[in-house]
Amino acid sequence: MARKKLSSLTDLEIDIMNVVWRLDRATVRQIVDSLRNQRPLAYTTVQTVLSILTQKGVVRYTREGRAYVYTAILKPEGVRRETVRAVVDKLFAGSPQSLVLHLIESDALTAEEAESLRKLLDRMASESSHAPETGSHAPETGSDASNSEASDA
Repeated sequence: MARKKLSSLTDLEIDIMNVVWRLDRATVRQIVDSLRNQRPLAYTTVQTVLSILTQKGVVRYTREGRAYVYTAILKPEGVRRETVRAVVDKLFAGSPQSLVLHLIESDALTAEEAESLRKLLDRMASESSHAPETGSHAPETGSDASNSEASDA
């Protein structure tokens, strides 16, 4: 059976994964205790969600004594990247620029965050203007390589 897309992680699954990522390895009891103040959950609820996350290929477990110890298979950066990509595809017609413009126009950014974003964009523009040209403008490069890179992005 094919693994489900990461973007199908529920809010509860993400909360549980955040605990697993923070602790590096966690038992059901540790997860329940970690989430107690934020989101009180029954032991069996966390156990069920971890079983689902195991089926999705997000976590694995080992047995240590009577406890199952869960570790993440996927890094949080990968989950974030795929989740944001799904949001961009679904809500912004595949345009990351539209997402960024929405965040800026909706006052979701503080002045400090806007300045930080401005510096990042300036640095990226500067780096791209100093980088040697590659891709379709370069003489005699195979289009297969550039197409492969574009599909991986």
